[in-house]
Parts: sequence; C-alpha cells; structure tokens
Amino acid sequence: MQNITLPFSSSEPLSVFFSRGSGIESEHLVDIVLSDTNGKPIVAIGDLERIVYPRSATKLFQCLTLSSMNPEISEKEYSVICSSHNGQKEHINIVEKILKKNGLSHENLICGPHWSLEKNEFINQVRKYTQPSTLQSNCSGKHSGMLLLCKLLNADLKGYERLDHPVQKKIVETINFLTNKNILDYPYGVDGCGVPAFSAPLKIWGQALARFADDKKLPDSLRNGKRLIANAICKEPFFIAGDNRICTAIAETLGNKITPKMGAEAVYFCSLNDLGLGLVLKCRDGSRRAVEFALGQVLKLLNYKISKKLAKHFNSEIYNLSGDIVGSKSIKLL
Repeated sequence: MQNITLPFSSSEPLSVFFSRGSGIESEHLVDIVLSDTNGKPIVAIGDLERIVYPRSATKLFQCLTLSSMNPEISEKEYSVICSSHNGQKEHINIVEKILKKNGLSHENLICGPHWSLEKNEFINQVRKYTQPSTLQSNCSGKHSGMLLLCKLLNADLKGYERLDHPVQKKIVETINFLTNKNILDYPYGVDGCGVPAFSAPLKIWGQALARFADDKKLPDSLRNGKRLIANAICKEPFFIAGDNRICTAIAETLGNKITPKMGAEAVYFCSLNDLGLGLVLKCRDGSRRAVEFALGQVLKLLNYKISKKLAKHFNSEIYNLSGDIVGSKSIKLL
C-alpha cells in the first residue's frame, strides 16, 4: 500500500491475509473510504455503497449532541462518554461521578452488565465472585451522557433508549445534519447496549466524519462541541478505551491530529482533524484484528508517525502462546 499514489480508487476491497507457516490460513475483505466534506473520496477501496452499521463508532456523533449544549463536563467525562471502555476502576469512577453530580443513579442505566474487557480487572472480578454491574458495561459512559441529555432537554429518564424519545430524536438530528441525509431512510435496529443502531452507505459515513473533522463549516454549537470532544480524547486518552486498546494508543500517539473510535463488528472511524478528512474502515466479516491491521497500513500511507506503543497493534507477525513467531499478516490491493 505504501507504493500507491493519492487519490486512489479500487472497486475491489483490501484483502488482509493471515498466514501460518507457508500457507494462507484466512482472508478478510476490508472496505475503506477517506473522504472530504463534499463526499469526494481521496481513498476509495471496495464498495462505497455498502451499508455499514458503525455501532459504537457513532458515539462521537451521539456525544456531539450533548457537547453542543455545552454542559458542565470535564475532559475525563467527555472521553468516557465517547468510549467503549474496559470497565477498569478508573472508568467506573468517572461514570459514577457523572451520575452522582447530576442527581442520577446507575439504576437509571439500561445498558446491561458485563464483565470487564481488561484481562487483569476481569480476573479480579472472578476471584471476588463479583457480579458485574451496568457501570462496568463498555457503554456506561455513553448511557450516562444520554441521561444527562435527558435532564438538559427536561425529558423523562425512562425510555431514553427508544427512538421516539426526545434524546434519540435529538441525536438523529445531529446525525442527519452531518450526513446530510435522513438516517432513518436506511436500515436501523438496536445496538447491543439497547439504544438505536443506525446504518448508511460507507461513503455517507466518510463524508459525515469529514464534516466532523473539518469543523470550520459547522454551526457554532456543533463546532465548539466537536472541539470539546477532540480535546478531551487527546488530553485524556486512557478514558476513550483503556489499557492495551488501540483507540487509547492512537490518541496518546497522535493527539489532536486524529480522534479515533472503534465500533463492533470491525468498524473504525478516524476523524483526521489535521487534514479535515474522514477515514472509515469496515471489515466485511467482522474481524477486528483484520480491520486494525488495515488501519495501520492506511495511517502509514498517510505518513502518520507510528509510536512503538501503537505499532504493536499493527504488528505483521503472529505469535503463539510461547511467544514464537508462527505466521504473518499481509495485504493485497487489486
């Protein structure tokens, strides 16, 4: 990929290969768009019309609805509201702080509980036989933000996850503005945490993210809200994900140049704030390891500095449990 010249277009997706020994063990197909605010692709790989559910990657847009109202929220709080966090104690403490200072309770959260995503914290939970709570949900920050938005809108806390609730209607307004589409014209459903999950063609999400990145043309409230989000994730990168997570590594390494957000089923959003462009990747079969490797190749193509901490997420070598190299990752562009 390092040899291609921009702008670049291919109707075929990027093939990501995982090899073991001398043979290819698996192949994953990744669609990629790098778009400007007018929807013009600088990089177009694969099917840009393919419908994509960004899932948690849309947390940047969901939080923008809140931040545009400029409530009293700290940088750590904004970062965790945008996060799919590990459920480490630091994350939980910030979520509890958001709830407490706004007269809310974890009992208001409908996101459902699950064990911590971070290995050591998960082991501690199991050792203590501690039943996980909704606070440990990787979406508890987002849901806390939605509850705060309820209060700002003077809306009922109950049912905030429903599409006909004022909170979700306000979020749809924000997404419609960024996409310049009625997002409800495309398929939609329910996310794993219980709130609406929207979809649109890949190219539409690329343009929306470019409008988020190149914020000079946004209305004042959205522009200020976007900058609050980007600055918070830059200054408090741990809270956008946590230990051993790629979102945190990108934010630590590249600061305000890129605002990153992953989504379930192998979606990746990168708001390239320094270039005013939106980068979206989606692996068709939902392979997270494939989309992360593809992301590394694109960031290198765009000449972003890759730190040692970030490089481990883009490593082309495959190791066994003993630490021996047993395979490799590679890509192919048609």
